[in-house]
This record gives sequence, structure tokens and C-alpha cells, in this order.
Amino acid sequence: MMPAADAPPTKVIITAPQYATTPVYDLLAAAANGLIGIDQRLLHAIVDRGEAAVEDIVRFGLEDRLDDRINLDDDLITILQYIGSPKSLPLLIEFLRRDPVEPSEDMLHSLQRAGDSAIPELLKLYADLGPEIGGDLAFVLASFRNRDARILKVLERRASHDPGDAAFLMGVHGDPGAKPMLERLKQQAITDAALATSLGKEADEALASLDAPESLEIPEPISLWDLYPEHLEPVFDVLTIEERIEFLKCPSAELRADAATSFIDRELPGEVIPVLVELAKGDPNVGVRAVSCTALSGVADEVEVSELLVSKLRDRKLPPPERCGALLGLAPAAKSNPELRGYIDEFYANPGTMARAIEAMWRSMDTAYVDIFKRHLSDADFDIRRQAIKGVGFAQAGSEAKTLQTMFEDEEFRLDALFSYALCVPVGKLKRGDMPQLMRKIEDIAGGLSEAEGEVVETALDTRLVMHGLEPVFLSYDPEDEEA
Repeated sequence: MMPAADAPPTKVIITAPQYATTPVYDLLAAAANGLIGIDQRLLHAIVDRGEAAVEDIVRFGLEDRLDDRINLDDDLITILQYIGSPKSLPLLIEFLRRDPVEPSEDMLHSLQRAGDSAIPELLKLYADLGPEIGGDLAFVLASFRNRDARILKVLERRASHDPGDAAFLMGVHGDPGAKPMLERLKQQAITDAALATSLGKEADEALASLDAPESLEIPEPISLWDLYPEHLEPVFDVLTIEERIEFLKCPSAELRADAATSFIDRELPGEVIPVLVELAKGDPNVGVRAVSCTALSGVADEVEVSELLVSKLRDRKLPPPERCGALLGLAPAAKSNPELRGYIDEFYANPGTMARAIEAMWRSMDTAYVDIFKRHLSDADFDIRRQAIKGVGFAQAGSEAKTLQTMFEDEEFRLDALFSYALCVPVGKLKRGDMPQLMRKIEDIAGGLSEAEGEVVETALDTRLVMHGLEPVFLSYDPEDEEA
């Protein structure tokens, strides 16, 4: 494995308009370090170059990437299947060598779209791995339905190692030349009980499939545009504070806003606070000013910050988004502050600011707003509905758990519904030791959870504990911990 080339200096921020003129290698290096998000803009800048991009992708992927903050292997395979070039084979074969078990559909399609030149490399790798480790690789070979005699030979040899698997793969491969071998296996199975058990119905099913019309179609590329979002911010959680401050100060308003947003609901490092204050005071972009105000919520009790946010809230000449940002920054204090509650009512009465008002309501942790949250759970405006979903969770509105459960089937709101369901689903006495069991129950009700969904539910359950004065569980879970 080659050592990685020097990555672009972290202080050199690559903005979306620069993607098309930035070398593909540098784009990948930046993405692997969290400096740019993998979105449709980035992918277009890569795949629109066609085969010209493949050399950089292969060079990047073959290097020792152990120091990368983010592993891009799956993304590289997905990109290569979209481009479909024989030039991708060195990297694809190396990925298979590193992990030959259960190759992904994208890997299979990448190899098939690279063409028949993949077959010699796959045969060599199979010979190196042997039939035991190379079982899944045999399936990859069988998926090349071009009746290559070398593939059929591999499949016939597998019959001595795993007759059932070999018969199945012969059916996948579709070469009528496998019929004599399949017939012999069937005959031998009549007097060989162990062979009959291994073979099952695979030989019969393979023979039936060999009589089907020949199909040699190369798979169409899986659409990247269905898999990746249009816009995705850098992965700020993996960046250093110094790097994040660089983003707060960069020329791109979009990236400044993204960076400021990444500090919302986070503990603010001391060196970040004055930067956010300056952005909130005078950034030329209203969106940056708004999210900077919201990000200052955690230090809104400091005199300078409080005076700044209150002054913005009271200034009716300012753009509504900026005043809303100030309200969100002050929202945790609204439960005991009649002036702030008055502004929440003002913004709630305006359709253009209603969503932010409802967000301020749940951020205030004031359960007096629960009826408003319930009222908007089916709102036609997605932003308003999303804030209402969060509201019933933070208001511990257990009566709405069933309604939230129905939203698990809605891709648009599933994550929000899972979070709020975990916050409010009725339980007996709230106990730390019961949280793993509740987690499993939610996973079962939701029909399984992805890794990201599991993290959302764990965060919600920990938040629920903290709201009730208990220590979180999943941040420091010990299976032996049965504390009540």
C-alpha cells in the first residue's frame, strides 16, 4: 500500500464553485478530512470528468489512508460503478483483496461495468485466496455471464468443496456447458446422502435457469443523485477548533453559516465565542447573522451576548430571520421571561416566522405550548411540522407516541419522529438500567434501526434521562450497571 501524498493544507478551504477546477485527488483528500461534504455538487465535479477522474480516484484509494478522518472506500466504489471504467480495476481488486467477504452490490456492478478485462484479475485473486475464503469471489465471477470457459472451470472445481454452492453459482453464471456437471451431481446424490444434503434443490433450479433466454446486459449505473444530498456541509465534528474557526472566517457565506450552525446546541469553546459574536453583530449575510445568534444560546446569560440578542429582537427594522435567530438564542430563558414569550406569540402569529416560533417554544422547555405542538403535527408546511414533532417530544407528550409511531414509515420525518418518540413514549418509573431494553423495544417497533438512527434514539434516551436529573446511559453504558 502506498503512503498517502500530502493532503491540501487544512486552511485552504475549497468552496463549491471551485470544485470543477480542483484536481480530483485534492477533492477526495479534503472530503476524507471532513473539509468538504460528499454531496451532488462534489460528485458532479468528479464524474463529469469521466475516465479522466479515475486515475486520481485509484491513486487516492491505493494509498495508506489510515490517518484519514473519514473512510471513503464505499464512496469511491460507488463513484467508480457510476463511471464504469477498466482503469478502476487496480483499486477494485485491491478492495476485494482486503475484504473478500460479502462484496457490496456497488462493488459487483463496478466490476461488471469495468468489462471483461476484470475476469483475469478476479481469477488470479480467487486462486490466491483459495475456495474457502474465495466463496463470495466465486459469486462475483459467476455474475459475469459471458460463458468464459475459465469461469466455468472454477465453478466445476468448487463442486468438490461445496456442491450446493457450486450448483447455485452455475445457475447464476448461466452457461449451458454446466449441464453435464449438474446432471452428474444429481446422479451422485442418489447414493450419497451427504452430497444430497449439500445439493438440495440447487442442481434442479440451476438446470431450469440454464434453459432461460441468455442475458448479458451490463448493469446501468446506480444513480448517485438518489443516494447523495444536493448540498452537504463539511463534517465539522471531525475538525479541530482551529479549522472550524477558519470556516467561520472564510469568504463563503454558505460555509460561514454552516460552521456557525455546527455550534448550535453545543458547548462553545472560549475562542469561538468572540468570533460568533462578531458574526452576529455585523456579518454582511443575514443568514450568517441569524444562525450565529442561535449558536450563542449556550452563553446567552453573559451580559454582552444577552444585550446583543435582546437588542436584535427588539429592533423591528431588522430582517425577520435575524430577529428569529436572536429569539432562538434567548429561547431557553423564555419560560420565565414574559417579554420573550410575547415575541414568541408575535412570531407564531406570522406564517412566515411560525416555524421559528414553534422551535423557540420547544427550546424554552415550557410544556404550556404542548397543545400548539399537537395542533401542527400534520401541518402542510414541513418545517412547521418538524418543529411540532420535536415539540411533543420535549414536552413529554406521551399521548402523541402513537402518532409519532405512524411517522416511522415517512422517510421525511422518520428521524425526527424516532427522536421525539424516545423522548416521550410512556414508561413506568424512569430508570437508567431500563434504557437499553427500551432502546431494543424502539428498534423492534421501528422495524430495525440504521447506525445513524440508533445514534439518534440513544441521544434522545440520554437527553430524557438528563431532563429528569439522571446521568446519561449510552455515553458511558456498562452492561453490569443496573442502577435504578
